[in-house]
Amino acid sequence: MNWFHFKGYKHLAKYYERKIIYKYGCHIMPGVVLDSSTHLPHIVGIVIGRGVIIGKNVSILQNVTLGSSIGENLRGSDKTMPTIEDNVKIFSGAVVSGKITIGRNSFIGANATVTKNIPPNSLVVGFNVIKPLPEKFKNKNENL
Repeated sequence: MNWFHFKGYKHLAKYYERKIIYKYGCHIMPGVVLDSSTHLPHIVGIVIGRGVIIGKNVSILQNVTLGSSIGENLRGSDKTMPTIEDNVKIFSGAVVSGKITIGRNSFIGANATVTKNIPPNSLVVGFNVIKPLPEKFKNKNENL
């Protein structure tokens, strides 16, 4: 789908986008930059907006939304999308919104809402509650 989008075949990109929505129940827009090592074990309900950048070895579970924050004109744009760095795990129901960066080796907890930059080796729970990742998890997360 992204190949068609970046080569200028917008109609074919849109066709495959809709086919994925119908078949899998997720919405990954054309223009998303993701690595082939991205892991989506439970793809139902995942929404990833156009312009999101996802690094290597990222795991995204069901019902996660990665997208823009709504600006003054009530529309998001590609310039307001998050960047997810390498070795991040995002648990079910999380929302990552706005022009922010999620640092390497971080965990985003279930049903967390993230609207601030997250430093590397962090754990995020609730609404922007950022905690340093315990030492026992720092090395294990690199093998995800």
